Amino acid sequence: MPHIEEMSQITVFIDEAGDPGVRDGLRFVGTRHEWLCVSAVVVRSERADEAVDWIKDCRREANSAQTGALHYHRITRERRAQVCTSLAGRPCRVFTLASHKTNLREYVNPRILKMIEGGTFYNWCLRLLLERVTAWVENWQRENSYPIEPMEVVFAARGHDWDHFFKYVDKLEMQSRTKTLFLKGPGLHHTHLDRSKWRVERAEELAGLQCADTVASAFYQAANSASPSHDIEPAMALKRIVASHGSSARDLGVTLFPLANQAEVPPSDRAIFEYYGYEF
Repeated sequence: MPHIEEMSQITVFIDEAGDPGVRDGLRFVGTRHEWLCVSAVVVRSERADEAVDWIKDCRREANSAQTGALHYHRITRERRAQVCTSLAGRPCRVFTLASHKTNLREYVNPRILKMIEGGTFYNWCLRLLLERVTAWVENWQRENSYPIEPMEVVFAARGHDWDHFFKYVDKLEMQSRTKTLFLKGPGLHHTHLDRSKWRVERAEELAGLQCADTVASAFYQAANSASPSHDIEPAMALKRIVASHGSSARDLGVTLFPLANQAEVPPSDRAIFEYYGYEF
């Protein structure tokens, strides 16, 4: 039996689906470029290596002949829900931040515009995702009387400027300590964020990141009615492991940005969010 300190440690795998660029999302209205989904798969650190077997089982469900990593976009459409059902049977929790980028035209905020120009919108999405993850982890550790300690966080290497993101998180921590945060919300629980426990890896080489890609891609295709691969069933199949407040995952396991009260999501894209507790 593991010691309680080992049992309380958490590993988080993070990947995305969609184009993190914002200018394209602002320009290509009604195209598949409007959405970006960033997702996290949260597991006990002692079980993180089990993701290798999870991916093997997902490959069997996909009847996949691909070698190496599991790539969601290569899974045939009729088997994607089965793959997500397999993942939903695993001891983990998942979180998704879904950004409808075109809505930024209506949601005018000088700080957002500055981020668009600076190419740091992806950092903002990661922040919103990590706020929900750290809040959930802290609540889980407290409920189980586990020590409150930092998470191991593994980001998929996608060509992002990670050094810039890490500095952004450092700035947020300073603002949190001095109570000068601009955004009013759950905030990052900085006791769970230790840069020495962060790393960036290739998704092709780490099964946990392939799980995160599966989650992000399922929600991307569910939200994206303009995509020829639009389908809400795979994302619905993940419900068992989507973090929730009781019966609703709204603003925890599934988060929309801009927030629902800040901008309108196209009616054709709403079904998956309604399924997870949103009302429009």
